[in-house]
Amino acid sequence: MALLLKFFRRYFWSHRAALLVGFLCIPLAQGADVWITVLIAGALNQASSASDADYVGQVVLLLLVAAVGHSVFRFFQRWCIVVVSRRVEIELKQRLFDKLSTLDFAFHDQSRSGDVVSRLTSDVENLRMFLGPGLMYTAGAVVIVPISLVLLYRENPTLALTMILPMLGMGLAMKLLSPRLHKHSLAVQESLAEVSHRAQENFGGIRIVKGYHREEEQALRFEHTSNENKENQIELGKARGLTHAAVHGAFDLTFLVILLLGGLAAIQAPARFPVGDLFLFIDLTLKVFWPLIALGWIAGMYPRAVASAQRIEELLSRETQIADPTDARPLPTPTGALRFEGVGFTYAGASRAALAQIDLEVPAGSTLGVVGPTGSGKSTLLSLVGRLYDATEGEVRLDDIPVTDLDLDTLRGTLGYVPQDSFLFSEPYHENVRFGADRELSEAEVTTLLERAEMTDEVAEFPDGSDTLIGERGVTLSGGQRQRTCIARALARDPRVLLLDDCLSAVDTETEKALLGELRSSGEGRTVVVAAHRLTTVSEADEIVVLCQAGSIEARGTHASLLGHSGWYRDTWEQQQRVAALRGEDLRGEDLRGEDLGARQ
Repeated sequence: MALLLKFFRRYFWSHRAALLVGFLCIPLAQGADVWITVLIAGALNQASSASDADYVGQVVLLLLVAAVGHSVFRFFQRWCIVVVSRRVEIELKQRLFDKLSTLDFAFHDQSRSGDVVSRLTSDVENLRMFLGPGLMYTAGAVVIVPISLVLLYRENPTLALTMILPMLGMGLAMKLLSPRLHKHSLAVQESLAEVSHRAQENFGGIRIVKGYHREEEQALRFEHTSNENKENQIELGKARGLTHAAVHGAFDLTFLVILLLGGLAAIQAPARFPVGDLFLFIDLTLKVFWPLIALGWIAGMYPRAVASAQRIEELLSRETQIADPTDARPLPTPTGALRFEGVGFTYAGASRAALAQIDLEVPAGSTLGVVGPTGSGKSTLLSLVGRLYDATEGEVRLDDIPVTDLDLDTLRGTLGYVPQDSFLFSEPYHENVRFGADRELSEAEVTTLLERAEMTDEVAEFPDGSDTLIGERGVTLSGGQRQRTCIARALARDPRVLLLDDCLSAVDTETEKALLGELRSSGEGRTVVVAAHRLTTVSEADEIVVLCQAGSIEARGTHASLLGHSGWYRDTWEQQQRVAALRGEDLRGEDLRGEDLGARQ
């Protein structure tokens, strides 16, 4: 309960004016409701002894006033409280989204998207229902139950006290069942998150599933996950069913008491217990028990709300490891000079370092190529520049300032980053290009970016040109088109430092050569760091570093100097030359098959 109160103070208190109006309307609405019952009961008692109908007009007028008042107050009660709960829902979802956006890669590497989506949707909804409508119904019960019981006690103390016994039994049953409800509610929330994760993962990777003909296998795995959720839902349904049975059983027993004792009294002594009083008991009992039934519903909701609050608070309270420094240093006019001083990095839970003792200096305006076998730390090295991760040893400097001393906005505003994963949003094509800019781009500027990324001709062939809506994650584009679009997006902000993480692997050598030439000619003074498996990508770099499997620098130099030494670089270059020759291509971008065909002709 303490956690739920914390959420109430944090999010609902800012709407206290509307909530105050809503909660003030509750006793007014409930009072009007009880007044209606009292008026009808009095009219029935008068009807049994009155000789004329003069009183009817007055009763009808009072009933009309009470009914209108009840309707108006009930409307504003729900309008103020339920609408506030919806506003809080939006605020909480936005805060969760903002939090997720600021959390570091270490969190996202370990989290499952389905679980995160579940916290943003069903958990927030559970919390809203309890703190909004749940509290409204609870407040209504707190008002109408005492009022009704007092009126009933004044009419017939014996009958009123007899009614309390089933209520006490209902309260005891709810107290005993609450731990069971909480246990199964938490299990349901976790299994729902697993179902969401399983579905999202399979639909996101549907091409892989179909490509390996694993539809039936994945369907069985989803069925297993759904069955676990079903079992948890059944157990929760049993617990909630017992709660509802206790509430409705108490409700039915109370009417049995009223009809037995009250009915006999109305028959045997109508003067002491007239029919109007019997109606009063029946109607006020309904007014007492429907709020209590709502409390039973809220009691079933309470464990789910607590479980959801715990899951949401776990996310909100998580601290990011990548944050702005308390005393950030300015970066007036970035030149793009980079320096790595004794840099090392180890991923959380890893048994060995991904990078070790990296000492590098990249002058402003130069190009650095980073190559090495798979798993040697090329991507990790690039991710340290923009503080996607922080080095666990040594430091990375931009213009001789440690990157950890710069605001993230300042640091990342100087960078253009193209990761291996060529992710595109399901938006019009030009919006994906504009995404990288810090300002609104003109059509002419977008066209220039497409030219630099060698995408002009291909975009012109799209059904609606650059307005074409691309599929989720860019699935409607080829791998090379996605990579070049991501390059155009990175160039949109005209960065001082361009980081290219093996983002030309799906581009043919001829297009690669033209694209790299365009980047060099249009990016005068820009520092470029290129990680690649294909060595032609880095062959014209000012310096090339070769990382070994241990994550340290094995060799460095220019393309020509590295070919002059035996080692991984020369062996890999020769192997790639042979593969290219077999495919009919030369690593310089020439088509050997065309040469052969011309020679034969």
